[in-house]
Amino acid sequence: MRAPAEVVAPAKVAIVTLGCPKNAIDSEGLGGLLAAGGHDVIESPEDADVVLVNTCGFIDPARRETVEEVLDLAELKDVALKGLIMTGCLVARAADDLADSLPEVDAFVDFAAYGRVADIVGQVANGTLAERIQGDPGTRFDPAWWDATIAASPRIRFGRAPWAYVKIAEGCDRGCTFCAIPLMRGKFVSRAPETIVEEIRHLASQGISEISLVSQDSVMWGRDTGAGELKGLITKLEGIDGLKRVRLMYLHPQGVTVELIDTMLESEVVVPYFDLSLQHVAPSVLKGMGRWGGRDRFEKMIGRIRAADSLAGVRSTFIMGFPGETDADAREVRSFIEDSELDWIGVFTYSREEGTRSHDMDAQVDPSAARERSEMVSVAAENAMGRRASSLIGHRFEVLAERYDIDEKAWIGRSQREAPEVDGEISFESTQPVSVGDYLEVEITGANGADLSGAVTLPG
Repeated sequence: MRAPAEVVAPAKVAIVTLGCPKNAIDSEGLGGLLAAGGHDVIESPEDADVVLVNTCGFIDPARRETVEEVLDLAELKDVALKGLIMTGCLVARAADDLADSLPEVDAFVDFAAYGRVADIVGQVANGTLAERIQGDPGTRFDPAWWDATIAASPRIRFGRAPWAYVKIAEGCDRGCTFCAIPLMRGKFVSRAPETIVEEIRHLASQGISEISLVSQDSVMWGRDTGAGELKGLITKLEGIDGLKRVRLMYLHPQGVTVELIDTMLESEVVVPYFDLSLQHVAPSVLKGMGRWGGRDRFEKMIGRIRAADSLAGVRSTFIMGFPGETDADAREVRSFIEDSELDWIGVFTYSREEGTRSHDMDAQVDPSAARERSEMVSVAAENAMGRRASSLIGHRFEVLAERYDIDEKAWIGRSQREAPEVDGEISFESTQPVSVGDYLEVEITGANGADLSGAVTLPG
């Protein structure tokens, strides 16, 4: 006779997300699974029975942030918290080490166990979980789980923002020598176009008017499955009721062709925003990174974008201190930033990651020198973003209202130039009523660093 299944009482569960937008999407999928399993998904860890931390394992600073966050949350066990769970990329990379060093954590849930997350949470809340490590750490993320998840239990969106992320692919085949993403997320796998379109239709029906498409390498969408290319997916998004903006994130510069630029700029819904992961400009450093490009190619690409739309938003990131980089290489990055009029710039110090090809390269840069170069380039980046912002005073942009700041007595929003969470914002005043989700024409009257301020222009 089969033993009766354990009865798991519903628990109040809070999900804390660390890392990139792709992690945020996974958290919303996990939230949907938890809700479908009978649990109450809430926003406040202080009020939860169980807290689930979706971790980032990309680089060492992200890992340190994760551990600090987990230790802070563990203090809630002294009050009312019954269980603390870690999941996500860091668990996939280092579950055994985490289990040894973090006795405060009750369970480590690998990607392979995501489908059982509701049962695992219930057992943690009841104190009946037999094994702390769940799943098969070290195996790659299975992108099929996401489509199965939203088919069975639609994702729970956290907060009330009028925008959302949608994942179009998982994994990466580029083979950048510094990157640990393929170690956790596996090879590049595109989601089916009809699945993406259906998810966006569902979000738009809920009042979401802006979608940011994310992946590890968006320009490669469709090429692995024969579904077409990114420009074809863009066409399929035209005409979705309620969808006003589509933002393409994570564009590898090698795939940003003249044809793609034209397709984006001619689209009815895709905004003129180019998220170009340049990473460096010195040819020798880019070669060591396994990357395409160089300063001349990048300047021509940005020039084509600016010639077609001088107000287009252009974002990029740079890694300083990669093996073999010289002081002259670092100065070349600084010079490029000073001359290129990028709107948004992220600067990171190289992180030597085990399992990546760059880990064992010769000519490793002294960490203190790498930090100094990052600081030098960061100062140039802040100045460049400030100059670009100031040049926009007097221009008018259509701004999506996102929230009202009581302290500043101003509305906060974003135009086509600003991606959510990673770029600047626009604060604005209005003499007419405004609601979250409204689109209003705002004239820019001031700049504070990279952030803008303005006022709604009245019709007539």
